[in-house]
Amino acid sequence: MVGRRAIFFVYAVLAVALADARAQTLNSEQTPTSGKPPQAAAPRRDPALEMLAGDAAGLPPELAADALIRIAASSRVTDAAWKRELLTEAFFHAYGARDAYRRSTPQSIPPDTRQGAQLFAYATSLNRVSLQVRATQLMAYVDPPRARELFEWIDLDLSPAVCDEVFAPAVDEYYSALSLLARTTFGDDRAAALRFFELFLWRARLPSEIPAVARALIRFQPTGGEAAYLESVFGFMLETGSIDPRGFSTSAFDIVSRSADLANAYMQYGIVPYFMLESLRSYLITQITGPRCGDSAIESMTPAAFNTALARTRMDAQIRPIDGDRLLPSRTLAAARLEPYWQSGGALQLRQAAIDLRGTGREPYPLQVRQTEAWMQQAERLLVDVEEWLGHGERTERDYFFQESALYLALLDLVPPSKLRTRTIESFVDFLRRKDDDNTNEPLWFAFLNRLLELSRGNDRPEILRAFDNAHNPSMTVYAQLERLVPIGAR
Repeated sequence: MVGRRAIFFVYAVLAVALADARAQTLNSEQTPTSGKPPQAAAPRRDPALEMLAGDAAGLPPELAADALIRIAASSRVTDAAWKRELLTEAFFHAYGARDAYRRSTPQSIPPDTRQGAQLFAYATSLNRVSLQVRATQLMAYVDPPRARELFEWIDLDLSPAVCDEVFAPAVDEYYSALSLLARTTFGDDRAAALRFFELFLWRARLPSEIPAVARALIRFQPTGGEAAYLESVFGFMLETGSIDPRGFSTSAFDIVSRSADLANAYMQYGIVPYFMLESLRSYLITQITGPRCGDSAIESMTPAAFNTALARTRMDAQIRPIDGDRLLPSRTLAAARLEPYWQSGGALQLRQAAIDLRGTGREPYPLQVRQTEAWMQQAERLLVDVEEWLGHGERTERDYFFQESALYLALLDLVPPSKLRTRTIESFVDFLRRKDDDNTNEPLWFAFLNRLLELSRGNDRPEILRAFDNAHNPSMTVYAQLERLVPIGAR
């Protein structure tokens, strides 16, 4: 949680930043001095979008930031000064986001687990770093110097992953934005671009950051001289990287493959990436022989992956392969444990009822079955049971919220267009409205809201947007308006 002093500081900075942005807007609209031809009037702001932006600013921080970014990205916002103001406001709202950054894992996570719920929430990217990166990338097309200034304010502050969890930090978008800003916002001043690029590359220290750094180095599109220098920078970064058992177990193969891609790209410039690949070899050995998570087997397969990549770069004559048989962990740490849902009596009964409604085959019952009176009565009984379930026996309110919402989505996946489908939509929206009091600023709450927004881009559009309007929930009202005024894919 953000401390009280930190909140006051952030919003003080926000006030100053917004005042500066508005001052720039006013200055751009002032009449020029006597003797100079009058400048064209600033583009007129869309009144509906201006009102929507005002409403969006009052939402929980991560929702406010997301909505303001969507508005700023709209082609209906033609006033560059206003676009700059919206993005600045979104950037500083993001400081209040509950999650600092996204976390991920290459491991296949069953959706009906506590970890599956976390992954579902992380997929919304409603976290401080992701939102600030989005604002910064859009700012680059409006005001490049301001975009670089905002980027400098983004504080990764990543914590190493822990072995009793399956997730590790995932900030690929940060390094992607870094390469974009360095490549596109300095004009012909490549020396300044390289300094900026290198400065923020050095923030990377965790294994889960290394693949993103390698991709950023390729996307920077360096000249031959720059590539020769950056090859040594990447090698030094590997030499000074942190030990992080869970982070390494989630990214080991990606580290090897992306580093090999980088080596091959630099070889196109005539560079022999000996230092980079030798540093990679040492880095992998250090990670493999360090502490190891009890559930991880990736370390035993990494040497073979490196040796294959080495052969692919045709550097296996200069650099020794890794003998994996000789590498043992210094100690074994905890193992992550997946925590399944649907364990309590009430949850288990409802889940079984949903399975019975769907059918146990690979595909659900065909539409002609789901349109029969008997099937519709069975679906209605399940809806009533879902509405009456209060989650008694669940470990946490969050567990109950996820399972109840999943049941609503299961019904919406099955019930054909009908009065019952409309009732299911209205019931689900009402449930989300009531649970917003318990899940304010909670990305999991928005993940389910967002699933309804996706459905509203199809045949359910009138019913869903009407239900959002009737809920009289500020977040739902704003997002219903966003769907009408700034539809996804039509910006």
